[in-house]
Amino acid sequence: MAVRLYRIMRDSEPTLLDFTSNEAQGLSPRSADPEIVRLWSGISCWATDVQARRAIRRYPHLGSYVAALDLPDDASIRVERTRGPGHHTVWGDPAVLIRYVSAVSRA
Repeated sequence: MAVRLYRIMRDSEPTLLDFTSNEAQGLSPRSADPEIVRLWSGISCWATDVQARRAIRRYPHLGSYVAALDLPDDASIRVERTRGPGHHTVWGDPAVLIRYVSAVSRA
């Protein structure tokens, strides 16, 4: 079953960096905990637009835009519900993920 998730972005135009994990960007995880390290290799997304906007209010440094991602079943990506309510981690090639952006709105 296809899934729609929401990704926070800094600008209105999606870039590959918006879909590149912290690990791939060369950033160090805040902890050596194996679960934190595992999640560091994916990108954070939200189940609803409202949840993404709530995260922006709580963590404004993440960005001011929300991208809707329509991820088909046959995509070469992995999606897992992780951490808090509505939070998902997505693993995949940024060049693949960016193709599934269906809409962008300002938070």
